[in-house]
Amino acid sequence: MSPFKNVDKAKVSFYASVLAGVFAYGVAVGTYEIFPFEQIHFAKRSLFQVFDEREMLTKTKPTKHIFTARYEGNGVVTHDAEGMAPGLTLITGFFDGALEVRLIDPSGAVVNRWPVRAGEIWDNLDHIPPELRPTTSWNAAMNGAVLLPDGSVVFNHFGLVKLDRCGEVLWLVRRVTHHSVEPARDGGFWVGAKRYIRGRSKHPPIEPPYEEDTILHISAGGTIVEEFSILDLLIKNGLRAVLFSNNRTFDPNPEFDVIHLNDVDELTVADAVGFPQFDVGDLLVSIRQPNMVLVFDPDTEVIKWYQVGPWIQQHDADFHADGRITVFDNNYDRTEDGSVFGGSRIIAVDPASGATEVMYGGVDDQPMYSRTQGDHQLLGNGNILMAEAEAGRVLEVDSRGRVVWEFINRYSDDEVLRISDAIRYDRDYFSTDGWACSGGVSE
Repeated sequence: MSPFKNVDKAKVSFYASVLAGVFAYGVAVGTYEIFPFEQIHFAKRSLFQVFDEREMLTKTKPTKHIFTARYEGNGVVTHDAEGMAPGLTLITGFFDGALEVRLIDPSGAVVNRWPVRAGEIWDNLDHIPPELRPTTSWNAAMNGAVLLPDGSVVFNHFGLVKLDRCGEVLWLVRRVTHHSVEPARDGGFWVGAKRYIRGRSKHPPIEPPYEEDTILHISAGGTIVEEFSILDLLIKNGLRAVLFSNNRTFDPNPEFDVIHLNDVDELTVADAVGFPQFDVGDLLVSIRQPNMVLVFDPDTEVIKWYQVGPWIQQHDADFHADGRITVFDNNYDRTEDGSVFGGSRIIAVDPASGATEVMYGGVDDQPMYSRTQGDHQLLGNGNILMAEAEAGRVLEVDSRGRVVWEFINRYSDDEVLRISDAIRYDRDYFSTDGWACSGGVSE
């Protein structure tokens, strides 16, 4: 007797049609990204993220902050007291098992430290979309910090944070802020931020979800004064072509980084003497994806100047009183060591003529390369201070390109830890009469 003789053919047909329907819907989910595509994508991404970050989650190794060592030594490895500019150096990065802001003297001794106790700073991360929230505080690199005369510090970590001299939280800005923090004339700050666009697109044909970079003006007390959208700014000024260059596609992606704002700097009274074409208060902006640096008036939102290249995926553009703008040119070439394009550089540009000059890097005897991050500072004696982020290195060079001070953030024999920022402060910049804190974190 056939085993199928008593089978209910109607039921078989029904179940077969159900299975076919489920299969067809599954194909449609993957093809047209309909429900529950985002939920499945999120779950898959989370599983892979947990596996990739297992050492971070268990806090056994800060893998996101570790890079292959390129230089020898640990701590201050070069110290030419006569050749270096005087002062104390603020550095941000991963030190001794935690993210920290540190102020060190020329010998490398810690003058003050501000541990980033994320669990105490942020009791929730509701301002970050669930699919983009970091799985651990170790997973969010600090990037952008400014030290104030009273010893308080303002920096980016999940949002904008101000700590007092002893590490106590003074205020928080619950927005996704990133990259740079710069002082404003009114005593507040300029900082890069993000909006996450979901649902209907604000900038067609870019399809949601995507990230919209903005600039926040933050008051001295930690409130948002105003906000500028960089995408809106480019479109208003007839620069839509920048967004759609090189046949770029704009498919939905929850982490789609359209332009990647990474620096904003205000033109001060002191520096304005070199820029008759600009006005005090104009903003200098670096946007990485189109290799563009621009200056705009925040009152009128008119772009007064812009230039694309010769920098590639640059960071940290600064005004200078000699009428030039300097840029940390990452010169990214998709390699680990910069061997194709020759490494990162510090480039000066004259916005009046467009003429550029390489001030440091890009040649064999001036090794420096950071694929991401990186910053620089022109010092009073003509030296340049630089944070080579992915080399875990801070270096100061003189006008001849000679290294006069160097710090390495060593992790192991073959590895280093990221340093995101380095800023030199004159000792007389500070109004505080000391760094000791009763029960605080100073050393």
